Amino acid sequence: QDDVYTHVYTLIVKPDNTYEVQIDGEKVEGGELEADWDLLPPKKIKDPEAKKPEDWDDRATIPDPDDKKPEDWDKPEHIADPDATKPDDWDDEMDGEWEPPMIDNPDFKGEWAPKQIDNPNYKG
Repeated sequence: QDDVYTHVYTLIVKPDNTYEVQIDGEKVEGGELEADWDLLPPKKIKDPEAKKPEDWDDRATIPDPDDKKPEDWDKPEHIADPDATKPDDWDDEMDGEWEPPMIDNPDFKGEWAPKQIDNPNYKG
């Protein structure tokens, strides 16, 4: 603690490799020695010489090469409202050329992407 008083710091290490830190008899931290502290060397280390083969493929799925975009797919996201009419008080000279408001296109399907298939070359 960071103040002007004297404090009693206590570290308790238990036989099950857990620990507890107390300040003035109150627990402030605890846990497992192996998990919280780098006391032991790691059980496994990376082999610096290990490399993936050139033909290794990490992708579990790939785009289907036979899947083609449907002809009617490319529809705009918004279209001019077919029911909109030019207001009676619209003045082209004052207000500019009238354009109908845009509405969501019910035929819009979003961005097309080919379906995914299992990658025959996937090695995990």
